[in-house]
Amino acid sequence: MKRVLLDTGSAGTLLNADSVQQIGMVPEQDDLVDRIRGIGGVEYVFTKNADFIRAGGSTIRDFQVEIGNMDYGLEIDGILGFNFLKQAGAVINSRTMKLSISVM
Repeated sequence: MKRVLLDTGSAGTLLNADSVQQIGMVPEQDDLVDRIRGIGGVEYVFTKNADFIRAGGSTIRDFQVEIGNMDYGLEIDGILGFNFLKQAGAVINSRTMKLSISVM
């Protein structure tokens, strides 16, 4: 996915249902359905544990994502939230606008 927002204020990582459907991530009977609240209001999502997620050449294994409609008026494929930042050991350099990842 190319259009991904890094959101330090979001607790979780949210992926656009239309974008991940192309790789086979679809709702299944045993997926947990949750209600999340953000700047866009309240939204229902389903939660999945992805085998891995790749970002910046690094791989994070056993990663939890939420999948929803993401109808926010923006064309984005996902939001990387604090769970990603923490698990990735991410460091944000606001002067150079670079994100460093040091997966442990």
